[in-house]
Amino acid sequence: MKLRFTRTRTILAALVVVAVAAFAVRFQALGRSTTSASLESVQAEQGKPVEVVAVERGDLERWVTLAGTVEGVVQYAVTSTNALRIAAIPVHEGDTVRAGDVIVRLAREAPTPMVHSYGRATATHDNLLKEVQRLRALHAQGAISDQALDQAETRLRVAAADLQDVEGSTSLVATKSGVVAAIVVNPGDTAEAGKPLVWIARSDEVKVCFTAGSRQALELATGQPVAWSGPDGVAREGVVSRLDLRADPKTHLLAGEALFANQDGRLVPGLLVSIRILTDVRRDVLLMPAPTLVDGSAVFVVGQDGLARKRPVTVGARTTDVVEITSGLDAGERVVRFGQSRLADGDRVRTVEN
Repeated sequence: MKLRFTRTRTILAALVVVAVAAFAVRFQALGRSTTSASLESVQAEQGKPVEVVAVERGDLERWVTLAGTVEGVVQYAVTSTNALRIAAIPVHEGDTVRAGDVIVRLAREAPTPMVHSYGRATATHDNLLKEVQRLRALHAQGAISDQALDQAETRLRVAAADLQDVEGSTSLVATKSGVVAAIVVNPGDTAEAGKPLVWIARSDEVKVCFTAGSRQALELATGQPVAWSGPDGVAREGVVSRLDLRADPKTHLLAGEALFANQDGRLVPGLLVSIRILTDVRRDVLLMPAPTLVDGSAVFVVGQDGLARKRPVTVGARTTDVVEITSGLDAGERVVRFGQSRLADGDRVRTVEN
């Protein structure tokens, strides 16, 4: 019994020694951690990490991006003078047509005076043609006078003109070459007299009709260069040709037009496109990235001593990415691009490569 008690005491003593040793190690580690350098002290000694960029001279361009619709510079509507049923439309939107091509065919069987006159005009013309052919044969044999033949041929020419006029009322043709920009009716509809049926636009030169908001409109002027780029990289250059004198009173938007050469027909009338208008160009000015600005009018300049000094600057023109500096900096000076949110004036910094 006494031996068992002695063994128990020995085990307890060993456990106490182990616990004391563990606490000693723990306290020693805590002591080392409290004496180890903090992040702030390390950065104060080595410098806060920042990315810097040099101020450089260059050109700054300001562009305004707007949406617009392509239209033909010269465009006109194909119309009917009679309320007739549309029998056929032998063209499609985007087709190139020439003057004289049939655009719309109207039905001739509708009960209107013009359609009735078509049958009479055809019969009159055919009868006169036969009469002239008979008189020509007689004239060749000397059976009738020159005057009689001339009178008959005159009547035939008048009948041919009448027939052509009547046919024109049922076969509507293009008066000028161009591209079919829009078809606003369908076969089977009734063509209302004087109402546009098809729009034809000249395609070698087009205009993009756009609208601009108040802020954008203040930067626009006629004669400014305009650029358009297709999804395949094909580019076009144009010019602002017109701006309205006043904005729309309801939408408060200012309307304008930009002209583009279009010999290959890539800008099809009716398309909705995005254009860029060059509103300002600054040559050989001091430039720096826009994210370098602090509080809108200051930067952190890193000197040769590795210290970042906050310096006020005067900003000129700006874009989304770049700003012009008109005073406060010189070309070649290094400014903090990223990391300035944790800086104070006079902090030591160390530059990191991007």
